[in-house]
Amino acid sequence: MENTRTAVWAWLEQPGLDVATVREDERGRIVVSGHMVTAWDQRVLELTYRLSCDPGWVFRRLSAQVKLDGRLRELDLRHDGEGWLANGVVRTDLVAAVDIDIMGTPLTNTLPIRRVPWTLGASHPFTMAYVQLPDLIVAPVRQRYTALPASGRFLFETLPSTPGPADSPQLPGYHGVNDGFQAELEVDADGLVVSYPPYWRRSASA
Repeated sequence: MENTRTAVWAWLEQPGLDVATVREDERGRIVVSGHMVTAWDQRVLELTYRLSCDPGWVFRRLSAQVKLDGRLRELDLRHDGEGWLANGVVRTDLVAAVDIDIMGTPLTNTLPIRRVPWTLGASHPFTMAYVQLPDLIVAPVRQRYTALPASGRFLFETLPSTPGPADSPQLPGYHGVNDGFQAELEVDADGLVVSYPPYWRRSASA
C-alpha cells in the first residue's frame, strides 16, 4: 500500500514557501516531488525538484530545475552506490557521499536521519553532495548530526572541508556561511523537519 505525505515549510528570513510530497510504495521505494519559491536578492527564484530513494532512504537520483531572471538551470544528479554522475559527468570528488543536501529545502535533511539508526547521544559524520542555489553547483560538504536527549531533536553542524581535486567546484560556505554552521533541528516521527532555525518552520503537514 502506498503512503503519501505532503509538507509545507515557510522561510523565516525572507518571503518564501517550500512544498514537498513524499510517496513511499509497497516496496519501500521513495519518490519526493517538491516546489520552492522564495525572494532572492529582490528577485523571484523557483526551485522544482524530484528525487528518488531506495528503501531505507538511500539516495539514487535528483532532477532539479531553477528559474531566476528568466533563465532556466537544470541538474540531473545520480548515484548508483558506486559512483556519481552530475549532468552525465563522472564526479570522483563525491565518492565519499551517500546523501544529498539541497540548499533550498529542509526535505533533504530527512535522508540521513531516516537512513541511519539512531540512539540518544549518537553522533555521525556525513559527506553530502551539496546542491547550491541558484546555479545548482554540486560539491562535497562534510556535516555531522547528533541525536539530542530531547525526542525528535538533532544538532546539525558543518565540518571543515578536506582538500579536493583542483578542478572540483568551490562553494562559498554552507548557505553562504563559513565552516562552523550549527542548527538544532526538530523532526517528527517520519523524520520530516518541523523546525530548522534560522531558515525554516513547517507551517502545514498532511
